[in-house]
Amino acid sequence: MYRRVIFVVAILLTFAFIAKIVLSFFGSEYVSLELSGNVHYTEVQIYDILAEQLDNIVTDSEGQTENYLKEKLSYIKEAHVSKHVMKRLFTIEITEREPFALLRFYEGFKNPSVFGTSADQDCSFFLLDVDVHVLERIEVGETGVPVDKRFQEMVMLIAAGDKFPKIGTVVQTSGVPVAAEVLKSAMMRQPELARQIKTIDASRPQQIKMQIETLPLPVWIASDTVEAGLHHVTLLLKQHRGRILELLKVHPDATQLYLDARFEDSIYLGGYTQKQ
Repeated sequence: MYRRVIFVVAILLTFAFIAKIVLSFFGSEYVSLELSGNVHYTEVQIYDILAEQLDNIVTDSEGQTENYLKEKLSYIKEAHVSKHVMKRLFTIEITEREPFALLRFYEGFKNPSVFGTSADQDCSFFLLDVDVHVLERIEVGETGVPVDKRFQEMVMLIAAGDKFPKIGTVVQTSGVPVAAEVLKSAMMRQPELARQIKTIDASRPQQIKMQIETLPLPVWIASDTVEAGLHHVTLLLKQHRGRILELLKVHPDATQLYLDARFEDSIYLGGYTQKQ
């Protein structure tokens, strides 16, 4: 009987010792944090986020902690967490999302043909990754150009919807993923053209509008013939850009001009002519 009591006491003391280590794991004087792969976030920023949920993180699994980090820090795409309780060591391997394009979003507008035409429309700018995941809101100047020079040369996707997208979520407005796919296709297959694209508006999939830096009018392509359309536009810029500019001079009274590259073998110059 006496031996059993000693055995039970020993077990209880062991568990108490382990529990003390676990419960003190996240004490600032005990824990060490090792990070790798972080570029956008500093160690202090990540530690502060973890400190907001100390009680939960002590008892949560590594997977739950990983999801918590991804939920709170929009740039984190993947996070591999390891807790070494005896060493009081917390290691995090991070894969961050990379900026891909800007999004100019008009809130409260459903008709793509009218947004951008009124000064009182509520418009905001967001930074997206290649999966149209919202990384952050971007500050722009009075001219609509991002204040941060890192983003001034990025392609801008244009969209409208009932509500602004939330940071840390994927944009649900249908035209935005389509526009991102157009840009990805251009970067992979027509890199020279991709460097000249300024804006993409895919609010209407069969009438995707691109603004090209070296052309004074928008180009239309269709979602089901993106590769062919991009190829035709590239050839046009190389071989017939001068001819297009000459045609514009012939009809100086024409309005709402565009180049239609939605067809398999042809590009059309479209628009309206004012009647005298």
